Amino acid sequence: MSDEKRILVTLDGSKRSKRTIDYLCSFTPFKTRQVTLFNITTPVPEAYYDLNQNSFGKIAVSQVKAWEMGQKTIMTEFLKEARQKMITAGYVPANIEVKLSKQEKGVARGILNEIGSNAYHTLVIRRKGSANSIMGVTMGGVAAKLVEKADKIPLIIAGTRQIQHYLCIAVDGSAGSKRVIQYTAEIMGKTDCRILLCAIMRTTVTDSVPEGKDPFVDMSIQAKCKLENALAKAKENLTQGGIPDDRIETRLIQGAESRAGALLDTARAAKCDTIVLGRKGISDVEAFDLGRIPRKIIYASRKFTIWLIP
Repeated sequence: MSDEKRILVTLDGSKRSKRTIDYLCSFTPFKTRQVTLFNITTPVPEAYYDLNQNSFGKIAVSQVKAWEMGQKTIMTEFLKEARQKMITAGYVPANIEVKLSKQEKGVARGILNEIGSNAYHTLVIRRKGSANSIMGVTMGGVAAKLVEKADKIPLIIAGTRQIQHYLCIAVDGSAGSKRVIQYTAEIMGKTDCRILLCAIMRTTVTDSVPEGKDPFVDMSIQAKCKLENALAKAKENLTQGGIPDDRIETRLIQGAESRAGALLDTARAAKCDTIVLGRKGISDVEAFDLGRIPRKIIYASRKFTIWLIP
């Protein structure tokens, strides 16, 4: 992760992307960071310029060029207004950069190239972009590609729940889970946030169950101990990062039919606004860019803001 702590925010000028700006204005920890507001404009296909060979075509080409300029002007004005709104919300003017780029090989590819060419700390996107997005579809095409492929940078998918800085963090003791705690401490340290650390297991173990009687029971007891230790260590690391002990709650959920479902139910019941999890858990399969539980959470949690940490 870069020490510059620069945040890349993708915007397309839609009403939905205005909500991304609302999220940034509400989320206090980012107000001290450097932010790049980024848009990739979609040009007219080059074939249109072949019309330049006759008088009728020349008129069409001039109209196309005017349309392109008009779109660029609209987007430039949108980014300017977004920047001003963030400044009004408390961002430092010198820390907000506006960047307009021309599409060459697809919007998602352009965003990935921008990430690869610059030292960004975090990427902020929305689930869907323009109003032309298909109704009922949870993720737009660009967002889905970025969720899969932007696997080297913390990814924030801005939701619609009111931001109260109340985070539900999935803990499983894996290396990815430890990076989640590290990132959260870095972002939320010394803020007035609340943290709910949540570990989930499918089996149920009572304190009265003796060890050494049944191999399956023994495995469940060991799993419970491991998760309890992971929760305790996560809380310790967060307090060391500047989050008060009394602002952190730990919860071990047993007998869950679905770990993703249990995590969502817990976050909803606690009225958290953000769910934080690693890209992969204990079963860190290198052939897959995203684990099963994160995938389920992202597609089932339309209103939550999701932090996905590599």
